[in-house]
Amino acid sequence: MQKMLLDSLYRVTKNEVQKASLVLGKAFHDDSVWRQAIPDETERKQKLPVVFEISLKYALRYGEVYATSENLEGIATILPYDRADMTFWRLLRSGTFRIGMKLGRKTGNRLEEILAPIIKAQKEILKRRYLYLQAIGVSPELQGQGFGGKLLRTIFEYADNEEFWVYLETTEENVQLYEKFGFRVFKEVELSTIDLSMWAMVRETS
Repeated sequence: MQKMLLDSLYRVTKNEVQKASLVLGKAFHDDSVWRQAIPDETERKQKLPVVFEISLKYALRYGEVYATSENLEGIATILPYDRADMTFWRLLRSGTFRIGMKLGRKTGNRLEEILAPIIKAQKEILKRRYLYLQAIGVSPELQGQGFGGKLLRTIFEYADNEEFWVYLETTEENVQLYEKFGFRVFKEVELSTIDLSMWAMVRETS
């Protein structure tokens, strides 16, 4: 994974994690799953960037984080299939436990319960040469300007060249979007705690 160098994208550094987490927090603020997971809008605005700060720190340790440019208009976190499982020791080594404390025990436990089915699905599916597109988002005020497409097309070009399949999870409203980029639905994962589903999707090499 360390040889992944997508020259047309900007590699996010550890010094930019907090700024990047704000971008992803804003991008996912109105996502249907996150609205149910953290119903209070003010709390969601405060804590969703913390969730993504954990993901970004983890990805910088075990995968890579890319942006469309140094202005961080859009962010993508990528993990190799064999590092998708965020185990206790990997979280410890990536320095995310201190960050996790900012979520609070109540929120942390709730998110763990809600996301348990999707984590179980990851362990079942990610057993071959996948790139796990853990998160991709663009600041709301910049959406529709091609930043998300640039991230996706560059990642797919790399994946095709290296013969990786790409895996992600998304909500119902985005399934058709990803189908246009060559993904197919692999599995519907029910998040029974919030009575919603996420879709595990796979893009095979072209």
